[in-house]
Amino acid sequence: MIKLTKPGVIILSMMTFSLLTACGGSSSSDDTSTGTDTITETETETETDTDTSCTDPITELSDEFAHMATYSTNVTVVLSDDGCYVTLETDGKPDHVSVYWDPDGGSGLHVDEGELDPSGDTQSQATPGYIDDVAVSHYSLTVPIDAEVATTTTATNLGATGIAVSGAPIFNDDEGNGELTAGVAEGLDADGAHTGPEVYHYHLEPARSISNDDDQLIGIINDGFFLYGRKCSSTADYPTDLDDTNGHTSVTLYSTEEKYHYHVVNEYFLGEYYLLFPDDLRGSANAISN
Repeated sequence: MIKLTKPGVIILSMMTFSLLTACGGSSSSDDTSTGTDTITETETETETDTDTSCTDPITELSDEFAHMATYSTNVTVVLSDDGCYVTLETDGKPDHVSVYWDPDGGSGLHVDEGELDPSGDTQSQATPGYIDDVAVSHYSLTVPIDAEVATTTTATNLGATGIAVSGAPIFNDDEGNGELTAGVAEGLDADGAHTGPEVYHYHLEPARSISNDDDQLIGIINDGFFLYGRKCSSTADYPTDLDDTNGHTSVTLYSTEEKYHYHVVNEYFLGEYYLLFPDDLRGSANAISN
């Protein structure tokens, strides 16, 4: 974990780390060299004449990023040396129970959904594949600390659109063959997620484990803006000023400064679900690599 004491002075606990290349996207970012260094807690590294690419670099993580870093051991959050970018890395596996964990695996997190919701039998409707055996086991997202609202929106693609506080990816409302259908939704677990094709991921409000009709921080979208629950902490009620990408600017549960952020869509999807994230981004997309 990196602890920044003042601009230009970085103290690191004993660890080995890799410098990451800022992910690509429609927003601009600076590439950094890739390498591996080992620095003990008795050593310090001092930078001079740092060439920053943001107007107001930071020396410590904001409360939102700090929450992402401490909520789950599955997510690592690192501030870049120039204080302009934050990189989030995860193994893509959630830190909570699900029908999609292998009942015979070592996670101890498998649960029969039918036991939690007698009205449904998600166990028999679950899509093939266990979280334990997913093909992709690493996700990395680098975003600028000063993400900006763009003049036009950008459509999201299939695959990971964001990273949740639990460590699992956030997807939009599309499947490989089109929009999420009622039949597929019936196979989602109590957190609105399932496996396939390569990873466990959320489509709907993660009501059991992260956010259920509240103002909790759910994760970050790949344009650098955070995603919160259906309610806004500024009013303790559902926001009424959301734009066409379901976002607005206000204070949040983790920020006393007004910032642009998204909310879970507070309208029924397929007649009974709450969609986690709509199709379009308000900012410029950054790649989520694996």
